[in-house]
Amino acid sequence: MSRDRPDTVRFEELGFDLFAGPAVLMTQPHRHNDIEMTLLEKGWIDYLFGGVRIRIPAGVLCVRWAAIPHQSVAFKEPSIHYSLKIPFAWFMRWDPPPEIVEPLLGGRMLLDRETVSGCQDEAMFRRWRAIFRQNGPGPGRIVALEAEARLRRIALRLRPGGGRKAARVSDRAQLGTVERMTVFIARNHTRPLDIATIAEAVGLHPNSAMRLFRRTCGMTLHEFINLHRIWQAQRLLTTTTMKVQEVAEESGFGSPARFYAAFRKIVGQTPGEYLAALGR
Repeated sequence: MSRDRPDTVRFEELGFDLFAGPAVLMTQPHRHNDIEMTLLEKGWIDYLFGGVRIRIPAGVLCVRWAAIPHQSVAFKEPSIHYSLKIPFAWFMRWDPPPEIVEPLLGGRMLLDRETVSGCQDEAMFRRWRAIFRQNGPGPGRIVALEAEARLRRIALRLRPGGGRKAARVSDRAQLGTVERMTVFIARNHTRPLDIATIAEAVGLHPNSAMRLFRRTCGMTLHEFINLHRIWQAQRLLTTTTMKVQEVAEESGFGSPARFYAAFRKIVGQTPGEYLAALGR
């Protein structure tokens, strides 16, 4: 890879994106429904994130929930910027500990630096990029396992009595109502789920829950539920021999027609076209 040309690698089975390229300034805030792990090689980069300006030094791993609007606004010097995007549904299926879930979904960035010799994060990202370029299902799984382990090490350091406090968080409020709705959906999207049930889980009237979620996230609760169900469906279609109707049921869809419509809207293909693209 050229030192001044961006490079993005996508592992389709998992939906992970790995980026390596020059740090850039964003003209406006943006958002996407991933857990994002980033690292800068040199200097520093400033982000506006959830109403706070945060400076991230080189060599420090930054973890954030990218559904919260964020924008890079300054950096010290041109430098390679690494980013691994982990689909939110994958992150929640790892059943991550509350020490990391609550701050991330509550609007905090987690910053951590590995100090053990041979475990530096820059080497980890370079290794991931090499792994992603290999063929077959195994390499992507290796990256997923290593990313999960890295996040769990941060959670251990955030736990009371967990040793040195290398993991830091920005000064944000506790888990809010919208974030609690997203957690509830992520953990229950494969079972029958309606607006009333979600609203009850966070102590709101259904109409209030719908308005708040759409105003905050720019999508409806039904759209957010379907996003998670389709990620589940893609995983099942890729990793099992289940029939499409079985995948629809296991992913939480009440009917094949709803499943097909949601799949085509979100993925841009029918389930059959998706399987054909995978050579299945």
